Amino acid sequence: MKFVSFSAQGVVRAGVLLGDGAGASDEVVDLAHPSMHAALRGTAPQMQALIETGLAGAVLRIGAHGLAEDARLPLHAITLTAPLPAPRRIFGIAHNYRDALAERGMAPPDKPVLFMKAPRTIIGAGQPIVLPAGIGGVTYEAELAAVIGTRAENVSKDRALDHVVAYGCFNDISASEIIKADGHFDRGKNFATFGPFGPYLASRDEVKDPHALTVSLKVDGRTLQSGSTRNMLFDVADLVAYLSALRPLEPGDIIATGTPAGVAALHKPPAWLKPGSTVEVEAEGLGRLQNPIIEGPAPDA
Repeated sequence: MKFVSFSAQGVVRAGVLLGDGAGASDEVVDLAHPSMHAALRGTAPQMQALIETGLAGAVLRIGAHGLAEDARLPLHAITLTAPLPAPRRIFGIAHNYRDALAERGMAPPDKPVLFMKAPRTIIGAGQPIVLPAGIGGVTYEAELAAVIGTRAENVSKDRALDHVVAYGCFNDISASEIIKADGHFDRGKNFATFGPFGPYLASRDEVKDPHALTVSLKVDGRTLQSGSTRNMLFDVADLVAYLSALRPLEPGDIIATGTPAGVAALHKPPAWLKPGSTVEVEAEGLGRLQNPIIEGPAPDA
């Protein structure tokens, strides 16, 4: 089942997407509509609440109840937000694709390279990525995102995927030149709007094998990244197991699993993001995450 969060009449709530988010006739079933109350069994019609109470169970209940006709809204009449508008935490993984490591001439790391992405960076499909004036080269990074559904602490790799409840597209926007100058990821990964996420979350049952998905990215229609999750150095199960040994993972945590070859700095000339362009991430079966790019004030303005 494909879940979205959306705003209508100024209220953000969860819905079920009918379509892929790009069709003119696509609809969203409003889970806050009275005709859908029985399917939720008292759970608030919010993505975090649905995850905390068990998204897999919600899929079964909603499927058994049916998608009420009077709860359907045309997609063009609402505004999508990020499917999980306020994630608890975002765990970012760097240098995690073999093709990207080869492109850079880097040796594979012995363990996942972790950084934290601030929840305030999150935006949804269609919302603008704001490049602060004067921050230098900024890259895109097309990624598969995995959403934790049940608490995971010291889990084994063979049970790790049991704790993942959904998957989505993520774009880890990164101020590469700031990261290089700072010598760490903290500032360059965490400008507001640097975490496009969406357009929807596909429940776990929709993704048969998260380790066999194509991941690609276009800027203004030009393909700049094209890879496969088969090339992950540490796959989703590895990452859940590793992170859960460092600290417990909780429902609503996101793992951004890394990006394939083709980031901006590796193109000749560099393909830095520019105001006026549009960037589009696609992960197989997870829709297309499209965002315009605009310029904003300098960071210290």
